[in-house]
Amino acid sequence: MRFLRLIQNEMMKIHSKRNSWFYYLFLVMGVIASAILMKYMIPAAGETINFVEFSNYMKMALAPFITIFAVVMGAQTITEEFKDGTIKQLLIRPASRTAVLLSKYVSIILIVLIAYAVLLFVSLLTGVVLFGTSSPGDVSFAILYKKILYDLPGMLFIMTLSFFLAVVFRGIGLAISVAIIANFIGGLLITMLSKYAWAKYIIFANTDLTVYDPDPLINSGMQPPFAGMTLGFSLAVILAYIVVLLIVADLIFVKRDIR
Repeated sequence: MRFLRLIQNEMMKIHSKRNSWFYYLFLVMGVIASAILMKYMIPAAGETINFVEFSNYMKMALAPFITIFAVVMGAQTITEEFKDGTIKQLLIRPASRTAVLLSKYVSIILIVLIAYAVLLFVSLLTGVVLFGTSSPGDVSFAILYKKILYDLPGMLFIMTLSFFLAVVFRGIGLAISVAIIANFIGGLLITMLSKYAWAKYIIFANTDLTVYDPDPLINSGMQPPFAGMTLGFSLAVILAYIVVLLIVADLIFVKRDIR
């Protein structure tokens, strides 16, 4: 019960800041602007899709911004506590430092899920209004939901990396920049190391889970970067990296002298 109160407190603090609501507003406005553009300025595109396909387009276009949102929140929730000096007030509570840290981490996960829910709801609703439900389409609800589920583990790792760096260095700029750069150059790194079998244990070889789905509408013809890799293997690698980052972050946070 105490841990749930900590999460509730973190959620209230996050949503008390205007920049959190700006992210949601950005997603909403991005969906609406895209729908108007496709419907009235590119009518040929708008006439060939239905509301589910439109939502799929919005997921592909705006999901990267949710990843950036997750990275920023992962860094901000820790660094701002140190910057404002409120970390002292937080740690004098009866809850352990581990519980405090985990409550922040869980709160960020919930915020990311809310952002995805906002994107999905607004894009489906806008799609129904402007594109209707009768046009046949290749993308089904199942495909759309599976694509979102495949995105989440990799995004969770990048968010965890940002969270970890914020705990270690207490600097928001470094935590955000390193996490975002790592997210973009990870694929290049795997390509450079593709001749080494051990490279399959590098996290960035495992973050694209769509390659394991047999549906070409999901995998886009891509294959796992290394032979013998499976969905279970990649999920296990992602989980291992996340657990290690959280354990190290917790050890540093528990032992750190807060003045």
